[in-house]
Amino acid sequence: MENTLEGRIAYGKKVVEEQVAYFTAQFGDVASEWKFDGSRVTEADLHLSKVFAEHIGQPFPQDQFFSEELEHGDTPIEVKPGFSWLLDPIDGTNNFARSIPNCSISLALMKDGNPIYGYIYDHGTRQLIHGGAEYGLWVGEQKVLRKEAELNAQSLIATQTLASEAAISDDDALRMEFKLRAFGSSAIHMAYTALGWLDGVIAHRVKAWDIAGGMPLLTAVGGSTRFFDTEVFPMKSFSSKAEGFGHIAGSHALCDSIERTIGKRTKYRW
Repeated sequence: MENTLEGRIAYGKKVVEEQVAYFTAQFGDVASEWKFDGSRVTEADLHLSKVFAEHIGQPFPQDQFFSEELEHGDTPIEVKPGFSWLLDPIDGTNNFARSIPNCSISLALMKDGNPIYGYIYDHGTRQLIHGGAEYGLWVGEQKVLRKEAELNAQSLIATQTLASEAAISDDDALRMEFKLRAFGSSAIHMAYTALGWLDGVIAHRVKAWDIAGGMPLLTAVGGSTRFFDTEVFPMKSFSSKAEGFGHIAGSHALCDSIERTIGKRTKYRW
């Protein structure tokens, strides 16, 4: 395997595609338990994390590999200069465990802590959505060409079902201007926004691995990811127990419109 950016991009696609059969076989038929933070984890999460770590570590032993579901210890790990990988083995684990097809594998290739190429296997459509800046947006082997939709009352904004005062207030404001949808997978929200199936995203409590695979997809089509209070990328350290953060994503015009609607400004843009 070539020790280059292009070699890594091709290899990442291959590794994700190789795990689709296992993902499909385990869908809706896997043991699960609850973690310290109230989120669900399944045997498939743990298995996929180990498989990805092994398969990526063999050709690229110098690359760091991080996964939500690997035991990295209690001390945050410094993200070193160079290439690294960030995996969410199953994004939408509740859906996955309960046979709801809105779930995904999300993998990001990073350089110096910044996501530069993303891969999201969407179980609902059985397609791999991937891409990055200067590489374009792809569904499988087909490059996607898209136009920005006009923003109006029919525009679709993906949100979380989060019972906090801030989330409820923001969603109430957005509901007066747009239509809201919640699929239960942050990676799918990002991918669908990049494809133009959704117009934008707002979330109040996600982790870096939830959205890292989707950020390069948006960048590939000229979109933006913006953060309210936390500078998430470049990622300087990794901890599976990191605090959540809020963000919006979509076209620049859509992000501007969300900020105006909810009366809040983002501090960090990517």
